[in-house]
Amino acid sequence: MLFPMFANNPNKSPSPGFGEKVCYGLGDFASCIMYVGTQAFLLFYYTEYCDVNIAVVSTIFLVSRFFDGLSDLVMGYIVDRTHSPYGKTRVWILRMIVPFFACSVLLFAVPPSLGDVGTIVYIFVTYNLMITVVYTAINLPYGALTTLISKDSYERSIVTIFRVVLASVGGMLTTVVTIPLVRFFGDDRMAWMYTFMVLGGVAAFLFALTFISCQERVVADNKKSEPELPLTEKLRNLFRNKYWCMLTLMLLLFFGADIIAGAANIYYYKYFLDDPQYIGIFTAINTVLRLGLMIAVLPFFMKRFGKRNSLMLAIIFIAAGYGVRYLDPYSVPINYFSTVLIGLGQGFSYALLWGMVPDTVDYGEYVTHHRAEGLVYSGASFATKVANGIGTVLAGFVINLGGYVNNAETQTDTALSAILFASSGVPVIVFAIGFAILYFYRLDDELPEVVRTLKERHTQNQTGGLTDEEKAIIARTTNPQDRSKETPAS
Repeated sequence: MLFPMFANNPNKSPSPGFGEKVCYGLGDFASCIMYVGTQAFLLFYYTEYCDVNIAVVSTIFLVSRFFDGLSDLVMGYIVDRTHSPYGKTRVWILRMIVPFFACSVLLFAVPPSLGDVGTIVYIFVTYNLMITVVYTAINLPYGALTTLISKDSYERSIVTIFRVVLASVGGMLTTVVTIPLVRFFGDDRMAWMYTFMVLGGVAAFLFALTFISCQERVVADNKKSEPELPLTEKLRNLFRNKYWCMLTLMLLLFFGADIIAGAANIYYYKYFLDDPQYIGIFTAINTVLRLGLMIAVLPFFMKRFGKRNSLMLAIIFIAAGYGVRYLDPYSVPINYFSTVLIGLGQGFSYALLWGMVPDTVDYGEYVTHHRAEGLVYSGASFATKVANGIGTVLAGFVINLGGYVNNAETQTDTALSAILFASSGVPVIVFAIGFAILYFYRLDDELPEVVRTLKERHTQNQTGGLTDEEKAIIARTTNPQDRSKETPAS
């Protein structure tokens, strides 16, 4: 073991403290440096600085999404089979820190002398190396660490809030500093490489803090002595977990609706509000509301009303926010009101969704007698990647179906209706479906019994290798009423 002082210690403290929660959240800050970097700037870099056709790059991105989704399932299976002194998830954060930094630089370091075909090959290889392999190999175990960082469902939800808040901050800061850094370094191809040497270095340092500061407190008993299930059996067990199925579908719907609306909003602001720059104003308002609610209000609501009921309230706010645009789609004040409603709902939605994933891990173990943090989380992550991959395509399809004309001064009524439907109508419909699914989600009520049963099983596993006399001693020790039956010492 290279760093024995950083070995996993589940007994270090009974629950994560404030510092550990912050350091866990910094892992998603690090993730979002590259997530936002690739989402917001990579296409621009390839087309404007490397002179690659936009259709070619878009095709590479779309094809790569399918590889990316499959890599989640593979990595989830690998995590579940991992046994290390550092833990089953922390060890992958450690292993991937250096490759994460290297690939962050390689993405934005396309050599100018490769020629057209060589450049396309380089983009395909480096993009998939980073997104499909390295990003998945560090981000999926990082996410699965949520299920292991505490045995308490409420504590895990609070940890998730730290994660979502710091992810939002990381994404926002990356958006703000990237272009100024590129200009500082000379505003050319090399400038992008230097910029992501800086940003990739920051991300690597933050991942190191996450690895050093966080502990896995949920450790399966006698894990190495259990027979290893084949992948097909693990997948069957995964789909026996009804609440995981519901939550994965909700993640697909929530992320899909937001991606579709986000892609269509720029057209909505241009052709209905006559100014695409409103996207910056409304995004800032939305971000401030989301962060404020996650920090100040969400913990109270989760404790008082539960995750499921709080998420249902969030859906009502988000759907109302998109739907209110239909009252007067050309009204700027109504769009301010719409942004506030959506921000109020999103202040709950993402933190709650990711906070519910660890509960489905417990339920899966309760149903199948096998714990599978990696596969459970990989399935949820796969849903979000599918949503990201097809959301933009669907938005473009809906708008194009209405007869949209590129850069036209005015659009036909049919095209305007399609833009409004993509940016507002589709999200309302999708969130209504999510609300209906959530109605049947009752894990909040069942979780206390699930946790009690799992504790009993773990206690039985711990005493499974003891003699009858040793078991009797443990029973008398844990049950004061039986102490009177003890034989006096001779």
